[in-house]
Amino acid sequence: MDIIPTEAIWWRLFLLFTVVGVLAAGTVTVFFIYTLFKYRSSGQTTGGGESAAGRIYRIMVESPVSGKSKYLLFVTGLIVMGLIVTTIDETLYLEKSPPVEDALVVMVVGFQFGWQFEYSVDGETVTTINYLVVPSDTLVEFRVTSRDVFHAFGIPEFKNKIDAIPGILNSMWIKTPDEPGKVYNAYCYELCGIGHSLMVGKVIVVDKTKFYNAYNSGPDVFREYVNSVISNYK
Repeated sequence: MDIIPTEAIWWRLFLLFTVVGVLAAGTVTVFFIYTLFKYRSSGQTTGGGESAAGRIYRIMVESPVSGKSKYLLFVTGLIVMGLIVTTIDETLYLEKSPPVEDALVVMVVGFQFGWQFEYSVDGETVTTINYLVVPSDTLVEFRVTSRDVFHAFGIPEFKNKIDAIPGILNSMWIKTPDEPGKVYNAYCYELCGIGHSLMVGKVIVVDKTKFYNAYNSGPDVFREYVNSVISNYK
């Protein structure tokens, strides 16, 4: 199954709204300039005693909606509905991890002031603090909670974040890049105390084959592998 990365989904939505916004603004601007010149004052008075305010009121309130105006309202409604439906469809895709067989599940526990990452290897938990090692070209699902106060876990480059709340298990996912060697920062996005700004974790992308060779060799081998990777970035 082809996985659309989270950052690509948000970028696609951003481009959609930007294009629609630019087209709408351009259309309104052209119409405004056209109307400005077409209905500009000739400098002559027409008489009749009706004030300018009265004429504006009659045009805006008493005049029936023209066919052109109805057409514009209909088109505007279609555009808005299209944006709503597209946004809902994309965000629903983000809410649940795609069903991929080799997805890696990592438990994330926030605490004042750091991140605890837990891997389940052959029924045993391998834990790291503030350093997360993930394989390249892999769907990674984070199951996120907290052991003290409210936190929020997010990695800016992947345009995704989730609340870390005591007693509640939330979930989010990312698709790691194809090439290993990338290093990202994981931040807390919820003001959680005096050390909030220090609550930064490292996300290290390693070779997929090497990662799973160690992962499938048992908790002791995997723990040694992960610690050796982390030691290069301390």
